[in-house]
Amino acid sequence: GKVNLGKLDDIVANIKTSSGFAYYPEARTWVTAYPASALPKARKAYAANLLPGMEAGIVALYQKCPHLGCRVPQCVSSQWFECPCHGSQYNRVGEKKGGPAPRGMDHFAIAITPSGDVVIDTSTVYTGAAIGTNTTGQEAEGPHCITGAGGHH
Repeated sequence: GKVNLGKLDDIVANIKTSSGFAYYPEARTWVTAYPASALPKARKAYAANLLPGMEAGIVALYQKCPHLGCRVPQCVSSQWFECPCHGSQYNRVGEKKGGPAPRGMDHFAIAITPSGDVVIDTSTVYTGAAIGTNTTGQEAEGPHCITGAGGHH
């Protein structure tokens, strides 16, 4: 269903104070910043329903790894998502960077209400971006939390 996460300004502040990753369990979603500089590439790579959130500067990522469904945590040191089950790695906006996953992390659409509330629609899961999609150019910003990406532990 639709989950109201609160005001956009509060969510952006939460992302910043949470080392780049805000988790909202009621929506089973990670919300991270989406850089305005990446919007031209995003408009070519993502479904139109996902663009309003990106244009507002945020993206909502389903917590489940598209490989086998493990919950994917953030890695504060690399500034990526890194799956502890089989080593799939995704940049901060969920685009696949390594490991056995068949695609990037799946997304939820975001709507911004006239009053500035962020509403995540969890009733439709949008398939993650194809392997090789890299709209932001974000590389790992420090050590990985999971080593051996691509291998099974």
